Amino acid sequence: VVALWALWYTAEYTTGITGFTVSEKQNIRLAINPVPHSALIFIAQEKGYFEEQGLDVTFYEFQTGKLALDALLAGGADIATAADVPITLAALANQPISVVATVEYSDDDIQVVARKDASIQLPADLKGKTIATQQGGAPLFYTHKFLQQYGILLSEVRLIYLNPRDMVPALLKKEIDAFVIFEPYPYFAQRDIGEEKILLFHPENFYDETWNIVVMKQYEKNQQETIIHFLRALTKANTFLQQNVEESLQIVSQYSETEPEIVAEIMKKQIYGVVLSDRLLRYMNEEAIWAMEQKFTTVTDIPDLNSFINPVYVQQLNPTELTI
Repeated sequence: VVALWALWYTAEYTTGITGFTVSEKQNIRLAINPVPHSALIFIAQEKGYFEEQGLDVTFYEFQTGKLALDALLAGGADIATAADVPITLAALANQPISVVATVEYSDDDIQVVARKDASIQLPADLKGKTIATQQGGAPLFYTHKFLQQYGILLSEVRLIYLNPRDMVPALLKKEIDAFVIFEPYPYFAQRDIGEEKILLFHPENFYDETWNIVVMKQYEKNQQETIIHFLRALTKANTFLQQNVEESLQIVSQYSETEPEIVAEIMKKQIYGVVLSDRLLRYMNEEAIWAMEQKFTTVTDIPDLNSFINPVYVQQLNPTELTI
């Protein structure tokens, strides 16, 4: 009996999922924007934490979290990484999604990058300028919020949409006067155009963009154990990150294809963990009001946004990190 118990314990403990064996991995299609925000995922993959949990994770890479979420909605992925704005817009469209954890947030990630030679010295100087941002994501919300903060009407700027990778070249060629996007592109602008030629605007305590793990509710219904073990791997990755900063930087640099010195600067601004906080719900409500004002949705009343967030996983894994 003791021998049989030991055999069972070894198999169950090493794989982490009841019913899984080393030879029977659970496959996960992960839609991911490979930016430093996804650091815990990169570490979990590189250090074998997913494999320890009986998971075989395949990455499908997208330029933005919105595109990753779109892939999830279309059935092309099982799990996606996304910021709060695309999540809010999907919730307003009554898409059956579930946020199971926040894995990163930062109040210094999205920034306004402007050319000094476009006669821009202060935020108010953006009036009358051509500004690029990303359509349908957190940068667009940030752009509207930023302009409103400084008393600039949308009708007083020329707002265009570009892919994030095209923004720095467009600014360098003077096709635009400014852009609004997340890291690492503001850093790339400083490096490629020159710190002395550009200005970065970012009001303090303005917007803490969150980076989240999202699944479809049907997947959640059928794969609760898979989600638990996916998040358990990320929890272990977070411990590794806190204890091994330099090696973590190298891993994130490799997976995000970003130079280590850039990753180091970006990760200084970011807070990692497997959490759920009121920050997410607060922004989702603010974004829902914004979306209705901008006619990005036909919804006239904010739905119960709590119903698109499931706290049970964080409650089980990291109860002290659940404040929603």
